[in-house]
Amino acid sequence: MTEAEWRGAVTPLGMLMLLDGRTSDRKFRLFACACCRRIWDRLTDGRSGAAVECAEHFADGAASSAELRRHYFLARELSRNLFRADRADPTQYELLSAADAAHHSAYSGATSAALDAAWQGVRGGLEPIRPDEQAIQAVMVRCIFGNPFRPTTFDPRWRTSDTVGLARGIYEEPTFDRLPLFGDALMDAGCDDEAILAHCRSEGPHVRGCWVVDLVLGKE
Repeated sequence: MTEAEWRGAVTPLGMLMLLDGRTSDRKFRLFACACCRRIWDRLTDGRSGAAVECAEHFADGAASSAELRRHYFLARELSRNLFRADRADPTQYELLSAADAAHHSAYSGATSAALDAAWQGVRGGLEPIRPDEQAIQAVMVRCIFGNPFRPTTFDPRWRTSDTVGLARGIYEEPTFDRLPLFGDALMDAGCDDEAILAHCRSEGPHVRGCWVVDLVLGKE
């Protein structure tokens, strides 16, 4: 994949393949969770939502591997039960995406969750993968991982009380509508990096694990 292909990609899988072995498990896991958050209203069983939330906590070191494994098996069993009950019910893939977010392999979970969340089902000859959702997932990959062809050199002087406070609030709440304000704070701190400022002002969608927020918070 070239840089031009990365910038113009409208599906996430090739992008994730490029990143395999070149980035943190945390980033892959947060991408999987972001895919699940896109279909949150269809994760109707609380155990599926709990699996996603546990995966987010695990990514931040706030849940154990044993907890993650338990939630993975619970969410996966939900999907299997639905599959046994009705092979034509597309909800099985939506529930499976929650299990994949908690998969022991962050990379495998990320690729599988993306496919599951974009799955349309098998009824009536429908196209199985939603291209519009895959295009949004590609934007989310760029939000989380930035541009691997042009790594950003972060100046520690940009890490002020204002920028850190805003970054922490954006990440924890999350409140990505504050990104333009965050960009202004970075400029006030002396940041003149065009890629950083452009990302803060872009439409997104932006998700937890955003590469600019992570830079300020010192997360990998």
